Amino acid sequence: MAETLISPGVLARENDQSFIGARPVTFGAAIIGAAVKGPVNIPTAVSTFSQYEAIFGGAVESGSQYYTYLNSIAARNYFSNGGESLLVTRVVTGSFTSAFTSGSEAGPNESGIMANAWQDNAATQYQKQSFVLKTISEGELANSFSPVTANGSLPSGSADNLRWEIATTNTSSGQFSLLIRRGNDITNQKAILETYNNLSMDPTAPNYIGKVIGDTYFTVESDGPDYYVKTNGNYPRRSAYV
Repeated sequence: MAETLISPGVLARENDQSFIGARPVTFGAAIIGAAVKGPVNIPTAVSTFSQYEAIFGGAVESGSQYYTYLNSIAARNYFSNGGESLLVTRVVTGSFTSAFTSGSEAGPNESGIMANAWQDNAATQYQKQSFVLKTISEGELANSFSPVTANGSLPSGSADNLRWEIATTNTSSGQFSLLIRRGNDITNQKAILETYNNLSMDPTAPNYIGKVIGDTYFTVESDGPDYYVKTNGNYPRRSAYV
């Protein structure tokens, strides 16, 4: 800490900020309960009700009726009354996992969560490699794997699940573009949620798919009688869906 005397009665003091940790994040409220979709048992911060709906869903359709979880009603009322930050934890009964599927052909695949792309190796030969996309949301609702119909729709597609497409490939550079689409769109009316251009399968490249989209995910671990949320992966997650 350095001090400089500027004039009588005025003392400038320099504080070393390098050892001062970041202030803890605060939330106006917390909600624990059921939701249509979203990560399970992982506290998730939301700042608007539209963000809550994007992550945890809204109403549930059963027959011709729509039902809403109390979590959703509480979140809507909280933000309607001036709330700015909310911590939400979805709880479920039974065992839930994220959706992922495997594919075996390169090129556009609009029904799965796993794709194939091409990578240019050192010998300028092309080898087919796979990457896996895993949904952030957990539960059967996240699945959209089914045969594509004549108009390009998915029988199992919905507004609450996803589909993907490799839009373009460049065989000279080994790069490709990936679209994350809403599960209930059709070929002629694509609902594109996220677009990632010029992706690479080369782990050393700055546009490596894992770096661009992120591979971080969270799990609940135990340390004796205590439980905590563990961060797994190497790259921060940038996608809101996978």
